[in-house]
Amino acid sequence: MYRTYSSPPIVSLHTMFFTRRSVAPARQLLRNQPPRRFDSHAAHHAEPVNESFGRSFYVTIGTFASGYVLYRLHKSSQEPGSQSWISNLIEKWTPSEKVFEQRNALHTVAMEKAAHDRHLFLSQGPRATIELKQPEVSFNSSPPYNVPAGSAVDLSHVITHYEHENKEKEEARVVRMKDGKSLYD
Repeated sequence: MYRTYSSPPIVSLHTMFFTRRSVAPARQLLRNQPPRRFDSHAAHHAEPVNESFGRSFYVTIGTFASGYVLYRLHKSSQEPGSQSWISNLIEKWTPSEKVFEQRNALHTVAMEKAAHDRHLFLSQGPRATIELKQPEVSFNSSPPYNVPAGSAVDLSHVITHYEHENKEKEEARVVRMKDGKSLYD
């Protein structure tokens, strides 16, 4: 039996070229890295240290515990139906309801004024109508091809309205010019 040797497939040739191309930059990167220096005592670990909670933990716990004990002692020495000293302290430093009502009333008046001003400014915009300089051109601007009979609307009354309006404006302008005023006053 004879063995026949065939050439490797093309895919493996491409893979081989790709790996050769990628090895060169990797080798260059490894060459440029600084050498590693290891301490001779790298395997040696520090001794374990017992850590406590710290002073602040105990102060906090002590504060809560002493506050609770003082509260219970004071509450037990009071007459029934009266407030504790902590409640009196809180009530002393809390603003009255009148202060909150006055603040709310001032805030409501300011917000209503701001809303009124906003509506006033937003309602004063430019005119909603557009003055047409040449209405017959604007309305009849489509080409006259493929228009079915009877589809054209008679716009003569619209044209006469705008002609009359433009005539009045022109007469007013001429009168202003005769009086010696500017054209745009």
